Amino acid sequence: MGPSLRKYLGINAEYRGDQGAKVTDELASHFGQALIDYAADHPVVDGAALVNLLEELVTMDMPGAALRMHEAHADIFPAGDFRAQFHLGNAAMLAGSLVVAENAFSEAQKLVPGETSPYVNMAQILIHDQRYDEARHWIEAGLAVDPNHCGLWELLAWVFQQQGGSENPISSHKLVEKIARELNSWAGLSLAADLVAPDEPERKLAVLEEIYSEGNSSEEFLVEYTAVLGQCGLYDRIAPVIWRAKSALAGKPYSWKLQLHLIQSQIATEQLNEARESLNALQKAKGVPASVIETVVPALLAEIDESTSLSLKSMSPINPEGAQNERN
Repeated sequence: MGPSLRKYLGINAEYRGDQGAKVTDELASHFGQALIDYAADHPVVDGAALVNLLEELVTMDMPGAALRMHEAHADIFPAGDFRAQFHLGNAAMLAGSLVVAENAFSEAQKLVPGETSPYVNMAQILIHDQRYDEARHWIEAGLAVDPNHCGLWELLAWVFQQQGGSENPISSHKLVEKIARELNSWAGLSLAADLVAPDEPERKLAVLEEIYSEGNSSEEFLVEYTAVLGQCGLYDRIAPVIWRAKSALAGKPYSWKLQLHLIQSQIATEQLNEARESLNALQKAKGVPASVIETVVPALLAEIDESTSLSLKSMSPINPEGAQNERN
């Protein structure tokens, strides 16, 4: 339960109920009804506070309750606010009210055309309804905003695949590649190579090598590039790419994903002390997902420990007697 909802319900700041088990659909329904009953006597009076409540209810996986709160306070809903429309759209989408969601995301896009989330969500709704031409329109509009949005490229490839068929075959990778070249998008070109030969990372690497040689050093691109280097077993080339990027950032932190790729390359090249130091730095970095800290980090640490143990075992101890015999 988020701070805005706790404040609205008058719950003490020491509340720890959010640490319990996942709420069931039945309990969520009961809570939603209780929330609406409470709102009848304690209406929300501020539009911004209402938006915060909608966001927190969606985060709590209670989109139905969020929709009911919106309906109960339609008179103060700030329709001209991007966050308001976006969170209403999310609630409606998750609750299956796709018409409401479509209207909300359309309004959100008009308010902030440079934000890609409404394009993604609108495309998903339209794909669900098999309105593929409309979905393609929204996807390509989103790619015009962010040509390297990987999620939008994947949705576009999916649309092309669905529109194809035995009677009207569509080569999805060629269509993706064509649009990617028009937009000068490394993400689209990378996906096109993957669509052609998903089991041949060397094909994708050839595409990314060309882009890297042209000077692309964005973190998103480097994450993709170093991942493919790893897939091709070229671990010794990963560290130089990352160190060069770090130098260009002049001390600013870089993506935790790049740090993760660095650690994996150091383990693969048996630079175990360096890998341990990099792992310690990763644990202290900001923005690392909890799932990475809780699962990936222990696994990497175990791998480092195992590799260190094997390395020590492979070092045969010197037999003093044998050494003496060799000298004789």
